[in-house]
Amino acid sequence: MESLNTKNLTYTHNMKSTLPKILVGTPHADIKNYCLLNYVNSVKNLTYPNYNILVVDNSEGNKNKKKLVQLDLPTIHIKRDNKNTRRLLAESMEVLRQATLNGGYDYLLSYESDVKPPNNVIEQLLTHDKQVVSACYFIEHGKNAHLMVQEIEPHQIGIHSTINITNGADIKYADGKLHKVYAAGLGMNLIHRSVLEQIQFRYVEGYDAHPDSFFAMDLNYVGVPQYLDGGILCEHDNRSWATIKNK
Repeated sequence: MESLNTKNLTYTHNMKSTLPKILVGTPHADIKNYCLLNYVNSVKNLTYPNYNILVVDNSEGNKNKKKLVQLDLPTIHIKRDNKNTRRLLAESMEVLRQATLNGGYDYLLSYESDVKPPNNVIEQLLTHDKQVVSACYFIEHGKNAHLMVQEIEPHQIGIHSTINITNGADIKYADGKLHKVYAAGLGMNLIHRSVLEQIQFRYVEGYDAHPDSFFAMDLNYVGVPQYLDGGILCEHDNRSWATIKNK
């Protein structure tokens, strides 16, 4: 993995030191290049006046990193080394965690490249003054589409078992209000540095869980609640990656 130098790698957007300093951090790979131009347009048109961008690319080789840099996206590349997608995501998020802490940022906005939020998403999330707060986005398609929200099963709290909210049951969250949830996904999630000082992003081989779930488990362990803003709905272009041919 490349060494971190956030001063040289971050894209600065109208810095104003009186506002919380946000690192907009994105894990990415060439398999998601189908949404790359939409991501560039979205992330550079955020209306919050004090944020930087950092992309962590985990494609094979450095070819995709060069493409990202040409698009004026400060990028770090980490080696794929035949790791599965979940481990790569955890490692990418850990790079972003370290960059947030080393760069003196107040928050990390975990911003996946296939999720498109409203341009004022940072301002909206900051109004809640929470340590961890997410915007809404859907996963799956058609009749299987549902919000990326997880609840803990009451009889299994001790082992942190989670279950995704299914289509129909998730309507209670998309009501414009702020909800305390067990997990809300890392696709568009604002995380305060005090949380990042306590928790590392991780993945454990052999467990059927994504880094989002491990993050939620660790939040629960240290007693930090996670919230979901039911009034911020993001677009999510989560295509089947296996069927996509990148140019």
